[in-house]
Amino acid sequence: MTLKKNSLLKLAILSALPIISPHASELNYLYKDQRIMAMGGTNVSVGGYSSSLFSNPAGIAKVSNNDDLMIQLFTIQASGDKDTGPFFADLNDAIDTNDRFEVVLKIAKYSGKSIHGDASNYSSITKKSGQYTWSIGLLAALDVNFTPYSDEVEIQARTYGGLTGAITYTFQPSKVGELSLGLGLKVITQQSYEGILTATELIFEDDLTRKIKNDLQDDGVATSVDLGFIYQLNTNIKPSFGMSILNIGELDFDGHYGSQPMTVNFGASIQPQLFFSKQTVIAIDYIDALNASKTRYYDSSTGSFASTKNNDFEDRLRIGISARVFENRWSALDLLTGLYQGSYTAGFTYTADMFRIGFATYEEGVNSLRSTETDRRYNLSAGITW
Repeated sequence: MTLKKNSLLKLAILSALPIISPHASELNYLYKDQRIMAMGGTNVSVGGYSSSLFSNPAGIAKVSNNDDLMIQLFTIQASGDKDTGPFFADLNDAIDTNDRFEVVLKIAKYSGKSIHGDASNYSSITKKSGQYTWSIGLLAALDVNFTPYSDEVEIQARTYGGLTGAITYTFQPSKVGELSLGLGLKVITQQSYEGILTATELIFEDDLTRKIKNDLQDDGVATSVDLGFIYQLNTNIKPSFGMSILNIGELDFDGHYGSQPMTVNFGASIQPQLFFSKQTVIAIDYIDALNASKTRYYDSSTGSFASTKNNDFEDRLRIGISARVFENRWSALDLLTGLYQGSYTAGFTYTADMFRIGFATYEEGVNSLRSTETDRRYNLSAGITW
């Protein structure tokens, strides 16, 4: 195999992984729906999507269409930041030189920056049957992060997926309002990768695949249960209140990267009638109220990754607005914005017959010490739904 092919192969292997800086971490998550992230990450009291079960299983009770049946196929999402492409291009060029000094220079160029990429596919079937609503979904995802430092690259990554399900019961509406209760279940399998690769290993390691598998890979399967409710008052602006307890018993992969703690989450929303919008939702969420989420960091004294509590209030507060600015019998356009971890989010979702496309941007505060280190990400999605 030529040197060029070797370098491309090594980069391809690396791109199937992620990493963090010594203090870098985002709150634990399994799936970030583009529509929800464009709206500041708010969904606990809103629901309306099959993917709402990742925020509150009661949210699937709010899914609606003409036949009370929604099928969502090949909903593919991909996210990255402004440094993802340049980092891989520069590192590839440096590896091609077979010169350790060149590789070190390129790594140093991005020293301390968070290089992120992810891709996912969530397909689901959601059905309303009287006062019951049920949903079954299949998740496949890849989460990749790198943080270069000096002459080495820290890596945290995971490939994961599995089966999700939820069922809700909505009590008959009273004069005051309507209550929906939800129960969810997730069975997830994953391969996670944590560790460090040096410049020398990137160039001269004969079998990088074997090294990564033997030294960095951990496999696991985990199951968790979710509970939640949404109560909507019967007034003009339809105020709603929601609460969810996710990952009861923890979705734990022996403490490795990708483990999900049990979280308690709260949300509230209203639907005011505005002249420029067919449907408007304003929401606020506070997630992980018990501060169960942890920050992963590399402990150089032990040569391994460890976890510490993340107690940041701003990381947990989310505010969002969505407005349906156009709608006819076969298409609709929603504009969304919000505040997520103290920074703006924005995006749109356009649905035409069976097809849906969308875009979102949000900023992930990847430094638990609240320094200036942030990571603005850009998410594109496309799917088939009816």
